[in-house]
Amino acid sequence: MLRCLYMAGTSMLVQRKKLDVLTNNITNIETIGYKRDQLLSRSFKDMLIQNIDDPSVLNISRGIGPLNTGIHIDEVVTGFEQGNLEETGRLTDLAIEGLAFFTVSTPDGERYTRDGSFGVDREGFLANSDGHYLQGTSGRIHVGTGKFSVDSQGNVIVGGVTVNTLRLAAFEDLTGLRKEGNNLFVNYTNQGIAIDSTSTVKQGFLEMSNVDITRQTIEMMEVSRIYELNQSMIKMIDESLAKTVNEVGRV
Repeated sequence: MLRCLYMAGTSMLVQRKKLDVLTNNITNIETIGYKRDQLLSRSFKDMLIQNIDDPSVLNISRGIGPLNTGIHIDEVVTGFEQGNLEETGRLTDLAIEGLAFFTVSTPDGERYTRDGSFGVDREGFLANSDGHYLQGTSGRIHVGTGKFSVDSQGNVIVGGVTVNTLRLAAFEDLTGLRKEGNNLFVNYTNQGIAIDSTSTVKQGFLEMSNVDITRQTIEMMEVSRIYELNQSMIKMIDESLAKTVNEVGRV
């Protein structure tokens, strides 16, 4: 009975964390370039129960069967599916079709993002809302104060001259990227970074969040029901234990 209490408790802890992840996804449904998260859980390793105290059996342990002690959080993974592209018409808005990432420089080193809502700073360089400079193959990208264009290959053209090319980062294993906040990813495993030649750039567009509100709502309902079920189970076990202590114990 106590084992059942522990299993229900661990399940409630996992469901609560799942609800936090789903809530964060829904909160960021309007965040440009946001990638949804999903919490994965797994059971604790089964333990083999053996009968070693049977006086009729000497020096032999007989297997009774496996015992599971509940579930735990395995990891939170990010889904990198393409979000819908929305046309804005602004020259500084860029979107990527494909699996590449924009490269920006930060005080902590280079970071990667799918948020293409850039602007031009007072010195004429492209930067995001936090002041991190968008990187090209030749470093920071200077476009001045006039009009400029970015073609599908990421070439930045000012006055008919290609002044730089967007450094679109590609990763063989996307699971090596970790969210760092402010819509940035860090290359956690320090895996090799290549220039992506398969992804294309669309100027005047932004990639929206890839969160599916319908799916997230359904998952929230499922999590809530599982949580309530385990809560009811704990209440039932608690009442049974109380009866055992207060009533059966007096017999």
